[in-house]
Amino acid sequence: MILQEETKQKNKLFIGYTFLVLSVGLVIWLFLFNSYLEGKTQNLESQIGQYNTSIEKLKKNRSVQIYTLLEENKKLIENLEKKSKINDFIYNIREIQNTYTIIFKWFNYSNWLISMSVYAPFNTNMTAANRVSYFIKSYREDKNSIFDLDFINTFNWNDNMFFNVNLNLK
Repeated sequence: MILQEETKQKNKLFIGYTFLVLSVGLVIWLFLFNSYLEGKTQNLESQIGQYNTSIEKLKKNRSVQIYTLLEENKKLIENLEKKSKINDFIYNIREIQNTYTIIFKWFNYSNWLISMSVYAPFNTNMTAANRVSYFIKSYREDKNSIFDLDFINTFNWNDNMFFNVNLNLK
């Protein structure tokens, strides 16, 4: 019985020491692992600082600033370029005159809107009204046109027809 008591005591002592050694080992391992992670963290923070310094230097570079501005305003620049192709507008207006047999008396281009006075002369084969009607309907349906035809709200008509047109750049 005493032997059993001693064995139980030794087992308890052994379990206690084993638990103590494992706990101390775990604490030492956690301490070393934490030191390793702190070193890695400091290394990464140092690299981040270097990268931030490099980024700041790049931001001060004029070429990078210009590129950044161009990228930020790319859509606006493309839109302005599209809206400044006056030669294309004039060519398109000539094509409209030839296609629909109407004559533009004057034209004004301002703020991406072309305003024109249109004259449809009388001719024996096709009245002015038919040509104007054909122009308005066909041009509005044309998917390839570079302009949108605004509502036409004034006409002067005898044998010849006069009216004003506003074309908005698409």
